[in-house]
Parts: sequence; C-alpha cells; structure tokens
Amino acid sequence: MINKNPGANAHRIFLVFFDIALVYISFSFSHWIHAEGLSIDLGVKIDNSLIFFLLISSFLSFYLFDLYVDWRRKSVRNLLYSVILSSLTLSGLMLVMLMIKGAVMSIPFIITAFCIQTVMLCTMRFLFWHQLKRIYANKKVLIVGEDYETSLKMADKFLSQKQEWFIISDFLPLVKKEFLLSKLQSADAVLIAPEINKHEASEIVSLCVKNEKEVLIVPHLFELFIAGSEPEQIDDMLVLSIKPPMLNQTQNQLKRVIDVIVSAAMLILSTPIIIALFTLIPLTSKGPAIFKQERIGQGGKPYLLYKFRSMVQDAEIQTGPVLASDKDPRITKLGSFMRATRLDEIPQLFNVLKGDMSLIGPRPEREFFIMKFEQDIPDYKYRLRVKPGITGLAQVLANYTTSVEDKLRYDLMYVRNYSFMLDLKIFLQTIRVVLQRDQAQGLKEESMLRKQKLIQTLEQNQAINQ
Repeated sequence: MINKNPGANAHRIFLVFFDIALVYISFSFSHWIHAEGLSIDLGVKIDNSLIFFLLISSFLSFYLFDLYVDWRRKSVRNLLYSVILSSLTLSGLMLVMLMIKGAVMSIPFIITAFCIQTVMLCTMRFLFWHQLKRIYANKKVLIVGEDYETSLKMADKFLSQKQEWFIISDFLPLVKKEFLLSKLQSADAVLIAPEINKHEASEIVSLCVKNEKEVLIVPHLFELFIAGSEPEQIDDMLVLSIKPPMLNQTQNQLKRVIDVIVSAAMLILSTPIIIALFTLIPLTSKGPAIFKQERIGQGGKPYLLYKFRSMVQDAEIQTGPVLASDKDPRITKLGSFMRATRLDEIPQLFNVLKGDMSLIGPRPEREFFIMKFEQDIPDYKYRLRVKPGITGLAQVLANYTTSVEDKLRYDLMYVRNYSFMLDLKIFLQTIRVVLQRDQAQGLKEESMLRKQKLIQTLEQNQAINQ
C-alpha cells in the first residue's frame, strides 16, 4: 500500500493509460449495444465533460484499491478482488455523476459497462500478473538466522504464499556464516532474520550485493522511523531528521471532521442491522447484546469500547484476560458470523462519535496486554500516539495470525505515512478484507503441514550434501 520505488514509475504510467483505455472502451461498447447496436434509444447522453469525469474517476478508483503498486510476489486473488471492487466503485461514481448532470443512465447500461470492463480488466491484469510470476517466481531463498527455529518461523511466511514465489533452498545459522559465500552460489536471494545484529547484517548485505544477490531484510522497528526521515545538511555534514511519529494539528482536525461525518452516516445506514442484532443476540445466547470492555486509547487514556457480544457471557471469568484464538470455543455461532463480517464492530461507531476512537488507526488493546507487549517490544507504546481505529493498515495488509511485532510494523508505517488518501485506501480496502474471510482466520493445520514438508526436504538435502 505504501510504495516508494521510483524505478516502477514507467510501469505505473503504462497501467494508468491502459486501464483508462479499457474503461473508455467498455463504456463506449455498452453505449453502442444499448443505443445503436440494438437500436434501443435509452436516452444515454455522454458529453466531453462526462468523458473527462469518467477518465479521472477510473484512475481514482483503481488508485484507491492499490492497483498501481508493485504486484510482484502478491496474491492474484487479492488482485482480482481489487479489480472487481474498483470497477464497482467506478460504476457508482458514474451513476451519481450522470444523475447530477441530468443525463439518463439506465441500469442495463451500467451493468453492461461494468461487466465488460471487469472482464477485460481482470483478464489483462491476470495476464500481467502471470507474466510477472514467470519472471520472478520460484526464486531460491537462503535464510540466515540466529538458529534453526528462528529460520523455520521465517520460512513459514514464504511458504504461506500459495503462488510459489519463493523456494526455500537452505538455512544458515549465524555461527556458520563462513559458509555463506558457498551457499550463495545456489540461491537467488538471502533473507536476513531481524534477530541478527546490525554489524553482522551489514557484513552479510555487503557480501550479497558483491555477488549480485537480492537481499530481503525484516526491518527493526527503529528503522521504520529512518524510512520516513528527511535528509538535511548541517554545514558539510549530512544528517537524517526523524520526527516523532504523530499527526500534526491540521491532520488531527481533518481526521476528526471526517470521523464524525462518516460514522454518523454509517450508523444511520446500518440502523436495520443494529435493530436485528439487538434482537437476535439475546435470543441465541444468554446475556446482553452489547459488550463493554475497557481499552487504552490515545496517550494511554482508558475508555469503554462497545461491541456486539460475539462470545458467551462472562467468557473470561475463569481464565482472566485471554486473546481470542482461531476456532475459539467461547465464540457463539452468531458471533462467528458477526466476526467474519465485522458486524460486531458496528457499535464502535459510537466510540468514534464520542472521540475515543477514529475510523482508521491501530486496533485498540487492553492494558493487560499492552503492558505485556511493552516488556517484549519497547516501541509498542508508539501505537498510543494516535487514536485507535475500527480498522487499520495492519487489518488490511496482515492476517489474523500475524504476530504482534509484525502488526506493530504496519501500525508504525501508518503513523509515519499518514495522509487523507491513505485513510481512504484503508477504508475502501477493508471491504476486500471482509469479503476474503480467510484473511481473518488462522490456518494452523496447513502451516504445520508446510513446515513438516520443508523440514523433510531440507533434511534430505543435508544428507545428500554430507
């Protein structure tokens, strides 16, 4: 979602013009079918101003669903979902604009244009993605870690990508780094685990670059601050200026205005759902419909968070604070549906109106877990520099089973790169996450099978080498 690779600009520009051309063709073809080809006069009037709006709207829709980032090593399923949702957004914008302009736009015309452009865009984007896969897939990766167990955890991230972008060629413990040069001969890329210290990592990077091998680094949290720094000059000395991770006054005011307007509108639109869940939850499980729990907000200030109850009443009365797990037995049947569709979070819109939360931001957590996380990850406290949100960058880009530290990386990226457009992207792409329910679920059994298969393969390779 945040892409700063200047070398990809030409590719993006090509895609922008290509997408706009396909959209124009789809609307023109739909116009021909309904107004000329079938000799049915539906009163469709498309002047130059509407064509200009169509082209601008198409770029905006595709940009907001991240169709102009680098899709190498990403899921084709996410790509196709994004194309379909962006096409729906574009169709909605065109319908609204044409109604405002006074032109007549029929439902058949909109459906035809949507179907044509979706088929063409999905087909062409899939072909582009497939070409990228032919070039960049099946790259052999050497993992350099502190020990075998650490390397295995890192390997599972690569194996989770079903498109087989990477093949784990081998593990190399840091204590055997003298064998790195020989291992590089059979690898295309090297992953350096985050536990390796700065000095050791620097030596490994230098050796890999010298041998023209790609280097993959999991950044330390402080390095995310450096990524957002600005170069400055003091006399003849180059320095990097790192600002504290927080929103300025103007950003906070704009964010607050948008939060109030959008959350109020969403509450009005979701009134039938709220009434239905208020009725169904007490009928299907003992206890009230609304669940209240203390969470920690901006600046460490506690507040009461509202949710529709998705677990049995008093779920933690015997266990104490426990994080929800995959297939948690405490979750009711209706609660499972609400969690999958995020309907349980609708009451948090009242938290947004009160000012305790924002629509977009790091997910709120309880004080018990914050204190626990801060013991292991001191930088965790930086999440509290902004208001917690109903959805956020970690919820869009990460998975249900993503570690606390990895989610924190996304949260810090959000704070460092905050903008109105980034909030709008996250808001719209949350729709894709809700539709792709597997992103909100753990895949533990599949993960264990992948690990077992990897261990067997590597053990066979080691036996052959010996």
